[in-house]
Amino acid sequence: MKMLGKALLAAVAVLLPTVATAQTFPAKPIKFVVGFPAGSSIDEVSRVVMDDIRKRTGAVIVIDNRPGALGAIGMQIVEQADPDGYTMMPSSSATHSSGPHLLRALQGLEPVTKLSHVGRLVRFDIAVVTASAGAYKDVASLVAAAKAKPGELTYGYGSGTGQVAGATFGRVAGLDGRPIPYKGQPAALMDLLGQRIDYVASDLGAVLGHVQHGTLKAVALMAEKRSSILPDVPTVAELGIAGAVLTGWIGIDGPAKLAEPARLWWTEQLEKSIASPEVREKLAKIGMEAAPLFGASFATFVETEYGRWGEQVKQAGIQAE
Repeated sequence: MKMLGKALLAAVAVLLPTVATAQTFPAKPIKFVVGFPAGSSIDEVSRVVMDDIRKRTGAVIVIDNRPGALGAIGMQIVEQADPDGYTMMPSSSATHSSGPHLLRALQGLEPVTKLSHVGRLVRFDIAVVTASAGAYKDVASLVAAAKAKPGELTYGYGSGTGQVAGATFGRVAGLDGRPIPYKGQPAALMDLLGQRIDYVASDLGAVLGHVQHGTLKAVALMAEKRSSILPDVPTVAELGIAGAVLTGWIGIDGPAKLAEPARLWWTEQLEKSIASPEVREKLAKIGMEAAPLFGASFATFVETEYGRWGEQVKQAGIQAE
């Protein structure tokens, strides 16, 4: 009995530091590295969720925007950070699903295998938009222009999601559009508003405000069913280009081998945030649908989406840069 008692005491002694660490995390400011510019959909989702966590827990969370290279600049910072939970990032279909097939810098970082995948927060539809003041009011007018002047249509993108979506839509619809890269979706949309490019395929959140204010025209939704947010916009399935269905997502990642107390804290806080009616309402206003997924299920999802988007990149004939 004495030996059993000693063994139990030893086990408790081992567990106590872990419990204490879990209870005291975070003990210092957290840096949340967003590899895209302020105003992008990934940035907006990050701010909604991080603000909610701040308010509930009192944690100091500093959002650090490091745009460029399809999120690779920010991702490198996180991959090289200590896995203590104090340097985290938003993961997404841009950085994890499509990006590694598009950019050698992301291939080298290997986001699917070299990061800890904590949880998925949202999914989002992708809309094809044109300038309301321009000549293209629907997909039919884009197709007509492509037939009249082959190879002259242009589309802009500022994320991996936007690049693959734009190429996929153009390929299936027969537009033969020329891609124009930007540092972020907001920059691509500015050129679209100025009619310097012809169309953009973008996550709904990035274009929603422009569409609602009438400066951009959503001519198609790359989805199988219509959106409750923009119910008047036809889907690619309705338009006879069903092969152009794509869906994006945004989650949260940390460095590889993330410390378990930190993972537990982040999982708990993210679950609470994404379950909040107030947070869900804010996300819906920027075109995002709450879609929580955590633990091993999320890790499997990340791997599956990497393969699915890779097939789209292959079919679009896009070469990694």
